[in-house]
Amino acid sequence: MHEKPGKRLMNLNQARRVMLSMIVLLSSPSWCSEYDVSFSLAEAENIALARSPELKSYQAKTEEFKQKSIAVNQLPDPHLRLGTINVPVDTFNFSQSPMTMIQVWLEQDFPRGKTLKYRAEQARDFSSVEVQKKEVMKLQILQSVRSSWLETYYWLQAEKIVQKQKVIFDHLLRVTESMLANNKAQQKDVIRAQLELTELEDRLLSIEQALVTARSELARWVGDTRASRALPTQLPVWPSPEVVTELQSSMKQHPVLKTDSALVLANRAEVRLAEQNYKPEFKTELAYDFRQGVNFDGRKRSDFITAQVRVDLPIFPGNRQDRTLKARQENLSSSREDQISHYRALKEVLDKQNIAWKQHNKRASLYKQSLIPEAKQYAEATMTAYQNALTDFPTLARAYVRELDTELAGLRVNIDRDLARINLLYLQGK
Repeated sequence: MHEKPGKRLMNLNQARRVMLSMIVLLSSPSWCSEYDVSFSLAEAENIALARSPELKSYQAKTEEFKQKSIAVNQLPDPHLRLGTINVPVDTFNFSQSPMTMIQVWLEQDFPRGKTLKYRAEQARDFSSVEVQKKEVMKLQILQSVRSSWLETYYWLQAEKIVQKQKVIFDHLLRVTESMLANNKAQQKDVIRAQLELTELEDRLLSIEQALVTARSELARWVGDTRASRALPTQLPVWPSPEVVTELQSSMKQHPVLKTDSALVLANRAEVRLAEQNYKPEFKTELAYDFRQGVNFDGRKRSDFITAQVRVDLPIFPGNRQDRTLKARQENLSSSREDQISHYRALKEVLDKQNIAWKQHNKRASLYKQSLIPEAKQYAEATMTAYQNALTDFPTLARAYVRELDTELAGLRVNIDRDLARINLLYLQGK
């Protein structure tokens, strides 16, 4: 039998609607977010480093100083002068007077002492400064991405915990309503259950806002689309920190301190440059004079050549060279003190973060092994007591709120522990 045209058309329309529904579902951002799990923390870190304009800027500055270190090590360009001397204005005849000449004059400057050498050294040192600044920025980007990732994880898990408690309070509301209908509960118990539900709704709204903030911080480095796909389901795994002595040893190689070292070298080269100001500067000059015409004896007039050296003598250094050198020396001293100050600041952070990691690690174990299981057991026991009319509803509500707060606090301790670990990784240059 053949299908009727109307029925066939109806089936075709239904198939089209199904296909359209599937296309809409597959292209939906929420569907992609739920099932696209390919975006990991490692990918976020790589993407953030690859698209960072800060790192590209430091790379460009590094290349700038590399090129400059070559350019400043060259002698200044020579000067060429062309002109005429002693041209008679009555005839403008170049053969009339024996003193009329066409002159070609060449000059070359020679900077003081080893000025070129120290200029090149300073440019290379500034290039090293930019390299280390780039490494510092790289560590800061990794630190920021990891922190944002942890915060995103925290708020996603917090939302699940609150949603779970919301289901429990939905059940409690139905229980109190049933008990009220059987005259085993009071109206205030129903109101209290509804109040707890409303407060949980408020918590969910706050969590949603915090999650948007965390993803916005992550989006700065990976972009809005990728940040919306970040759905961490477990905490990153990092090795436990090294002992304090090893951490301090690693910290001495931190790019912040290497930046200071390169800056000290650059300022030392600047002192050497100032010392060159006490040495003379030379300028050599060579001139060739072309003469036309003949002498009285009929011979062709000979050309002239002139060579001379000009020396700049720094014989009054009191208010120029001395003060310039003193200023450069003070600048060098300042950069050395900055290096010491930065080391002390990093060491202070290291000590604090190391202690914080140890304490949060102990607390995380306490929450996992004792506090969270005990809070859950207490809530379940209170529920049994309430159903047997051995306790009141406010006590029951407080038991479940305590369970919620304990789970959230335990989750926060895990995040704080890993945030301390992130800061230690930054200090280790990882």
